Amino acid sequence: MKSNRGQNLIEMALLLPVLLLLLAGMVDLGRGFHAYIVITNAAREGARYGSMHPTESADIQQHAINEAAGSGVDLGPGNVQINAPDPSSGNPIRVTVTYDLSLITGLIAGGHSIPIQSSAEMIIF
Repeated sequence: MKSNRGQNLIEMALLLPVLLLLLAGMVDLGRGFHAYIVITNAAREGARYGSMHPTESADIQQHAINEAAGSGVDLGPGNVQINAPDPSSGNPIRVTVTYDLSLITGLIAGGHSIPIQSSAEMIIF
């Protein structure tokens, strides 16, 4: 009776790269959901602060950035856009946060990233 050890080793060597790519894809998907939740919360926090202080753009940006701090999603003032055409009571203020998620599978294939964007809109008090 012949041993199948060589055959099993070759099958594993052929399937291992595919399995590792699937694992990296699942990790990227989880990281994408995490980043989307973080930037959604950051946009909401910026809009919440902006609804009470619509003329303080730097502070609105800082509140959004602080909300994302410590989450692994690094935001800067360039990631936060504020749109308040008329900063008077009763009008909306919109805060949009963008983030480029660098993919693990992108590192394998050449450094791809995915832009993620979320907005929040609240009424100015």
